[in-house]
Amino acid sequence: MESEVVKPATIGIIGAGQLARMMIEAASPLNINIRLLAASLEDSAALIAKNIDLGSPNNERDVRNFAKHCDVITFDHELVNLDIIRMLEIEGKVVHPSSHTLNYAQDKLYQRTLFSKDDLPVPVFNEITTLKDVSNFGESFGWPLVLKAQTDGYDGRGVWVINSFSEAKSFFSITNEKSIKMMAEQFIPIEKELSGLIARKANGEFILYPIVETIQSEGICVQVIAPADIDENIRVEAESLTKLVAEKVDVVGIMALELFLSNGKLLINEIATRPHNSGHFSIEGTSTSQFENHLRAVIDWPLGPAELIHPFAVMSNIIAKGEANPKDQIGFSLSTISSHTKLHMYDKNPRSGRKIGHVTSTGSNLDKTKIHADELASILMNKTID
Repeated sequence: MESEVVKPATIGIIGAGQLARMMIEAASPLNINIRLLAASLEDSAALIAKNIDLGSPNNERDVRNFAKHCDVITFDHELVNLDIIRMLEIEGKVVHPSSHTLNYAQDKLYQRTLFSKDDLPVPVFNEITTLKDVSNFGESFGWPLVLKAQTDGYDGRGVWVINSFSEAKSFFSITNEKSIKMMAEQFIPIEKELSGLIARKANGEFILYPIVETIQSEGICVQVIAPADIDENIRVEAESLTKLVAEKVDVVGIMALELFLSNGKLLINEIATRPHNSGHFSIEGTSTSQFENHLRAVIDWPLGPAELIHPFAVMSNIIAKGEANPKDQIGFSLSTISSHTKLHMYDKNPRSGRKIGHVTSTGSNLDKTKIHADELASILMNKTID
């Protein structure tokens, strides 16, 4: 009797940025088919994909047609129309993360409100609808304060530190004109920014990655250090919070939990319910990358181990300083790197502040590992200056 031929799973990814690109790279050795819903054939992932549908995640017809060819739907980003995703779920399409989970990642106020109700540690916050709300918040909790867009913010966008009422007054008129829904948050003195990463299946099975430290500049992550240099009790608490939040939002796939360490205590900043910049180190740094475990989780395959395979891993983002393309300099730049340093370019057109690649270095000496990662990233960043 012949054995049944099992067709390889087709995972549909909505969005075609660098996260989708690295999911494609992780899928190939596993014989997983990837289909993309991309806005353009020039998108980072579309440049290396075999199966591409052109369309918008906010267009019902585009999403419906795309979903017909996929066994499972997942995401490169959270900027999707949840009503369309709910429609797919009602019709029986497997979607991971679900619309329920995505709502936490999309709406910071919704996320904060429900986390607060569950007594999870979050900064003091409040919804802002009028200038008086800002004034009252500042009077109650002090200046400076932080204003955040409830939706669409990332990489420092949608976050503003406001130092006084007069500054708030000027700023608020601009956000009102753009109809940006806002929330206020108490300004937190940050000792370190940390990230917890978890891969979780629909049955609740999970794997935790090492807690990492993220180094920020102007609201953008510039470097990730694994493992984070923190007290053991903080590490245990961070791991516990990561697991607890993943269960709370019922994530399937990868979830990143961004944390502030302030005055010796952890506070939740926000979550991402898909592969995350703080987990890029895992490609070379751990036994199974976040991208591979995300794919495994959404199609209900066994999760791979996520422990570090070297004492340290450091990931440095390549953030463009201008619009010059460093493509022609890559070969020369590789002559400067150590044997434990790897370059990942995303084939994205540079513009100031845009992540166009990353470098990961692994080793047994943290200082040397940092230097190796930073050296190559700096060379290529400088090549983007016009």
